[in-house]
Amino acid sequence: CSRRLPCSSDPYTFYDLGDSYCSNPFWSSCPHRMACAGCDFNIPKASARAQALESRASIGHYLEAVPLTADERAVVEGDLEKLNGLIRKLDDVPTPDGRTPSQIEANKSR
Repeated sequence: CSRRLPCSSDPYTFYDLGDSYCSNPFWSSCPHRMACAGCDFNIPKASARAQALESRASIGHYLEAVPLTADERAVVEGDLEKLNGLIRKLDDVPTPDGRTPSQIEANKSR
């Protein structure tokens, strides 16, 4: 392994999805291309964390303000679960100053 040559277990192709990369070499034929946030092949970019936090807040407000059927609520709560998973993935991705969000939060609580 080196910076130039990936380890044999590393994906060799990344598809730029805007806020993240897809490491699935069969991305073009994936039937779930619009459900990337919760996928194990999804590698979020560091900038995606702020957007995920904003989306989570919006979903929370939506759940509080909009009367939903049981089916609608289940869909929205499923989206919230996927966003929480995405945020957890990003907790250990370094920010531009080199610290991870987890490290920044730990320093705040000291």
